[in-house]
Order: sequence, then structure tokens, then C-alpha cells
Amino acid sequence: MDNANTRLGMGAQFVSLGAASLLALWLLLVPEMISALPLGWRLPVWLLGVWAVGAGFFHGMGLVRPGWSARLLGAPLCWGLMALLFLVLLIRSG
Repeated sequence: MDNANTRLGMGAQFVSLGAASLLALWLLLVPEMISALPLGWRLPVWLLGVWAVGAGFFHGMGLVRPGWSARLLGAPLCWGLMALLFLVLLIRSG
């Protein structure tokens, strides 16, 4: 049973790492999605991007420890942040 939980945890970390990598690559290739926003929107979206991609990499690398870092950077919050960033980028690309 413990081995199954470990595999599930590794799979979740892999998904977080992959999603964070794809979001970072998307922003690297098309930075005007955020830079073209008015300043009032640019800063919150930029902060969301830093938090979402950072949390995805942090969780994906297995660096989350119990305590405040697990609440701010761990699952399921990192997945929600990345999904929100994905939706913002999807809306901006259309």
C-alpha cells in the first residue's frame, strides 16, 4: 500500500513539474501576453505567474515540507494556481 502511495505522489509531482515547464515555456515564447496588459492588470498577472510556476516547480521537485510551505506551494494549491494562470493565458491568446 505504501508503494502505491509513493507512486501516486511521484506521478503528481511529475504532472506539476510538466505543467509548470509548459507554462514557463509558453510565457518564454510569447511574453507579450503579459507585457501588453495595462499596468493595473500586468502586476497581478505577473505575480500569479511567478507564484504558479514557482509552486509547480517547487512541488514537482519534491521540495515541499510540512508547514507553511506546504500550504502556499504544495498541492492542491499549486494546481489551482497553474490552472488559473493557464486560463488567463488562454483568454489572452484568443
